[in-house]
Amino acid sequence: MTSGHGVHRDLAWALKQQAQRAGEQAPSVRGADWRLATVTAVGAGTVTADGIVCRCLASYAAPAVGDVAVISQSGSGNWIALNRLAGSGTPLYTPVYRYKAADTPRATATLADDPDLTCLLDANAVYRIEFTLHYAAIDLVSASAAGRFRTQWTVPAGASGFRSAVGPDQGQILSGTSSGGAGRWGVHQFGTACIYGDRNDNTLLCTAFEEATVFTASAGTVALQWAQAVTNATSTLLGQGSTLRVTRIG
Repeated sequence: MTSGHGVHRDLAWALKQQAQRAGEQAPSVRGADWRLATVTAVGAGTVTADGIVCRCLASYAAPAVGDVAVISQSGSGNWIALNRLAGSGTPLYTPVYRYKAADTPRATATLADDPDLTCLLDANAVYRIEFTLHYAAIDLVSASAAGRFRTQWTVPAGASGFRSAVGPDQGQILSGTSSGGAGRWGVHQFGTACIYGDRNDNTLLCTAFEEATVFTASAGTVALQWAQAVTNATSTLLGQGSTLRVTRIG
């Protein structure tokens, strides 16, 4: 036979457990918190994650089903979705930069990846890739653009797209002129070599711009490959401050 004390004890324990469970579910008791949740539906400015409809922050761009998102609840019970967790090497819509902290000289016509202007890309993604290149290839003895400057790109296996190239043409630009009357421009394959010229003044760098929209199939590296167009003992320099900007857009 159960004693009256035992019944009261069991009742007190049950009431305590019930109150604890209710408090765990009540924002007014629990207070604000955050957690991870998988997005199962996307609405107009909202996502549904783990059955909870959350308003998206403006910084949560292009939410997608399957995102692992950080969601948070206020003390009044309102839910927001802060953003997705990084699930790849490059965040969506956020540029990643690489730059040259010092000049790199090369006196060879063998193309090779630059040691600084390189970045990993994710599989099945879309990127805007932009190179800004400061270079010099002057032969100080003959004052001619002897070695010149030649580029192409390394991209992940199976990547598709075309690159645009803009810069001085293969010849020599006279000092004091803006363009020398010629230029390099056009649309090229990633592995098509582009050759640029130089100024006849070794104190002046030239600039070339190359960019592309790259569609990846597999993960891998994008990098600027470069060398001299013709082997010359006077090094061609890829200069300090040259940059690579990588933006994942899809």
